[in-house]
Amino acid sequence: MVLPLSAVDSHRGQWPIAAVLALLMLGELLLMSGGSSRQALVWLMTVPVCIVAVTSFKSRVFAIPVAVVSIFLSSFVIRLFQVYLPTILSPLTVAETAACLVITAVVVREEPRRAATWSVGSLMAVSFFAAIVRDNWLSGSNYNEMLGSLVLGFAAVGTGLYFRARDTESGRLIAAAVVDAQKEERIALARELHDVVAHHVTGMLVQAQAALEVSDEDPRAAHRLLPGIVRSGTEALGAMRRLVGTLRQGENEAATTDLAADVISAVERTRELGFDTRLRIDLPDEVPPELGRSVLRLVQESLTNVHKHAVSPTMVDVEISRTPARALRVVVADDGQPHELNQGGYGLVGMRERVDLLGGLFSAGPRETGWQVLAELPLEGKK
Repeated sequence: MVLPLSAVDSHRGQWPIAAVLALLMLGELLLMSGGSSRQALVWLMTVPVCIVAVTSFKSRVFAIPVAVVSIFLSSFVIRLFQVYLPTILSPLTVAETAACLVITAVVVREEPRRAATWSVGSLMAVSFFAAIVRDNWLSGSNYNEMLGSLVLGFAAVGTGLYFRARDTESGRLIAAAVVDAQKEERIALARELHDVVAHHVTGMLVQAQAALEVSDEDPRAAHRLLPGIVRSGTEALGAMRRLVGTLRQGENEAATTDLAADVISAVERTRELGFDTRLRIDLPDEVPPELGRSVLRLVQESLTNVHKHAVSPTMVDVEISRTPARALRVVVADDGQPHELNQGGYGLVGMRERVDLLGGLFSAGPRETGWQVLAELPLEGKK
């Protein structure tokens, strides 16, 4: 359950501005010490402007109306009772001026352009009204205050525009980052689907094709292949469930908890399909989970490619060994007849992506006899 924020918590980030406005209000009150009740009344009428200046960061519905009405009424009171309050570069009091500058900057930053234009225009109009009523600008020669008011107004608008542009750029960068993250997730999911599910489905397909070829001559041989097809189908279904669970839970489940055992299992499945396979493993005591995942996927995808593309291989070699440079070398090679690289698949692309993500080296291609996949993955991860 999400608890609603209190008024204090919702405006926690505006305390510096609230503190400054409070100090300005306190300073004005101290300057009026010993003053009349009329000055105190005018001082109290400036409080709403300061309050809405602080609340405008969260809600701007009443900020402009309250500020306009407050300045409008206080101007009448000042003119009616001939009250004097200190001002600097503005016909408004110091606290009112600071509050209006804050409201202007916030409105320009947050509101749509049309609404911001009307809001700033309203504040300018009521400030001009205050200048006429309070200081009689039309008949006086208060050029310094006129110029100061313009400078302060432009500064507030410029500040709002600056933060508006920064927010727009920040939003664009965040949107781009989200798109990139979604793209990476799709690529990772595609890689897992290709390397895991396709590996088991390929095993099913090879066994089914073998059973189909021998079914007429030796029905018993075809029957002996059925358990392997069922096992491959069960493993494919389990892999799919793990992928779905990972997507639902938002967690990256390790592909293997025992790398050596899982590699041996993958090699055994290849042997069951009729491919003579040699395996040599030399692993360190501890293999990082992400490295173990990638090594297993490289072996699985390489063996899948042997099943699908190798032409009459007599032997498949799988070797995982440590190198002097603190890396794991993965080699999967067959001695089948030379064949052209299938440009339409994603297997080699996925393997290269896995290796690149870990800062390793990857190569795949034909050799004198057959095809070889070679990868070196640093034990300490990407540097």
